[in-house]
Amino acid sequence: MVHDVLHGTYPWHDPAEKAMFSATDKLSLIKDFIKQLYELIHAAGSSEEENLNFLQNEAKKVFPDDQHLIIPLMMDIFYMLAYPLNENQDLPNLTSLKAVRVDEKEYQAYWNDILDDFKQYLHSKDTALKASRNNILGKKTNQVLQIIEQERSVSETLRQKTQVLKLTAIGGFYETEGYCYHMNNLTDLVNNRKGELYPFVAIDPRRKGIIDTLLGGKFIGADGPFYGVKLYPRMGFHPLSKPMDAVYKYCSDNKIPIIFHCGMGGFPPSTTWKYAEFGNPLNFEPVVQKYQNLKIDFAHLGSSDDTYAWAKTIIRMVNEYDNVYSDLSCYTDIDDLKRAKGYWNYHPKLKTRLMFGTDFDVMYFTGKITMQDYYKNFQSIFDPNELKILMHDNPKNFMGITP
Repeated sequence: MVHDVLHGTYPWHDPAEKAMFSATDKLSLIKDFIKQLYELIHAAGSSEEENLNFLQNEAKKVFPDDQHLIIPLMMDIFYMLAYPLNENQDLPNLTSLKAVRVDEKEYQAYWNDILDDFKQYLHSKDTALKASRNNILGKKTNQVLQIIEQERSVSETLRQKTQVLKLTAIGGFYETEGYCYHMNNLTDLVNNRKGELYPFVAIDPRRKGIIDTLLGGKFIGADGPFYGVKLYPRMGFHPLSKPMDAVYKYCSDNKIPIIFHCGMGGFPPSTTWKYAEFGNPLNFEPVVQKYQNLKIDFAHLGSSDDTYAWAKTIIRMVNEYDNVYSDLSCYTDIDDLKRAKGYWNYHPKLKTRLMFGTDFDVMYFTGKITMQDYYKNFQSIFDPNELKILMHDNPKNFMGITP
């Protein structure tokens, strides 16, 4: 990508369009692109703490007088290819499933092909990065290459060796390594950086024992390590599937906020993903009505919907109920941000319920923007008092905390 940008052949626009750039414009474009690429590699290859520092430092450049607290959201993608859990459906009995032994040599061969392709891709980019004389980027690339080799062997995976949770008192749920890895890192970070971040734990009802663990009070307490629940029905579970009601009741009874992915796009990509409709805010309205003390954030204000039907549904619910919030995470397009400001201006109650968000680092895949420019876009659309409401007052009220 960098090579094509440097040589003017990267297709920023539809080929039918003619775009003329002066030498100055091109240099500025390349510099912005390199910075964005650096941020993406930095986020992918860095620890949770390094990313926390990065976010705070970038925010400080735009808002130098503020203290910046971060709300990281866990995401459980393990069951994205599993059976779906539909409306009113309970968890099926899986005891009839039979394990099939995997051929380790065959599995290793497939995995080698994937990793080798990725390494080749990184090496090709590294050549362009060296041409750009960006040593920092080169170092990051080397870190990623080292990680690839550490993940080369499939033997441990096939032996089902899982990482032991540092939260040994939790237990009781199916512990997959990636899920526990990030849970451990977030837990450590909460303990080491008191008062700087408020993570939400990802709950997927198909992960055996996860709901019982939540109900047992072992994820969320007065001192964390988690402060809310993140739901991603797009992974394949309907908000009104039977196991979820216990989650809503528990969160309502214990004043625990829920953030619910509510955009037509997301992961997996495409608005036509087979479970995208599970994220329709209408699916959540019975929950809003039943548990009126339960604070729910409909994340992304229904983004990626050309008709804005989801956004309008959310705004209607904000106006009709007191427990509905939304946020502007991943609003990388300035026109989308302007439309959101129009909703803000027209609906007074929305001004008390709408929150700022970044969706770092997914935002890099949706627009050519750096973190600093992302902040500046909001600064260009909302005045300082409005930004205080978006970035401080409303999140504080939603979280029920006093930073």
